[in-house]
Amino acid sequence: MVLVLILGDLHIPYRAHDLPQKFKKLLVPGKIQQIICTGNICDRETYEYLRTVSSDINVVKGDYDENNAWPLTKIVKHGSLKIGVLHGHQVIPWGDSESLGTVARQMDVEFY
Repeated sequence: MVLVLILGDLHIPYRAHDLPQKFKKLLVPGKIQQIICTGNICDRETYEYLRTVSSDINVVKGDYDENNAWPLTKIVKHGSLKIGVLHGHQVIPWGDSESLGTVARQMDVEFY
């Protein structure tokens, strides 16, 4: 069994100083095989910390991220399962399921 952590919108250091200590206690290196981040990690230090938790980290760019090299969308595969990852600020109007469905079709993933 693969343990995958999915997170996003950390906004460190802009909206929070650090991850909550109770949450950090759960992030034991070697326990989590993969991290998928939906953007807004924001700074390099937080990204490097997450890399100590799992070397397999997939990140897409959020609207506050400093790293311009991260893609806006990404497809992560687990067997026959394809997971489309994006931050969501690209979906206009925000929260619109039809617009999100259009993005999912462009990424060639199922939308439920």
